[in-house]
Order: sequence, then structure tokens, then C-alpha cells
Amino acid sequence: MRAADLERARRLLEAREQNLAMFRRLEAGEPLSLLVGDSGSQSAIVLSSGYADGIRADLVAAFNGRIAENDTALAALDIEP
Repeated sequence: MRAADLERARRLLEAREQNLAMFRRLEAGEPLSLLVGDSGSQSAIVLSSGYADGIRADLVAAFNGRIAENDTALAALDIEP
């Protein structure tokens, strides 16, 4: 394996871990917050439970897709996550 492949594998594994962490948080039902603005002047938008559930489902599906993409890219490098 070339050095460039090792670096790519490291980045892919790091991205997979981040995606998996977010997936698990969402699956566990961690509360969602929609914030607008910079860190010093943020405002929270209150979401109805049904709307938040839809957003959560979309995010779970998106992170599941990202994890699958990470796994495919790692498999192409002969690395099993």
C-alpha cells in the first residue's frame, strides 16, 4: 500500500467514526436543536415533535448512507472497518 493510500485510509476511518458517532446520537434520541446565528448571538427555533421526527429520520438515513460510502471506499483499499 502506498503512503498516499495510508493517508486516505486514515481520513476515511476518521470520517467513518464521526459519521457513526452522529448516527448513534440520533438513533439514541438525543434532542435536536435548530440554531440560527453566530455563537454569541444564536437564536433557537422550536420544532414541533412531528417535524423533528422527520428531520431525525432524514439525518439517520443520511448518516447511514455516509457510513456505507465510507465502508465502500475502505473496502476498495482492502481495509475492513
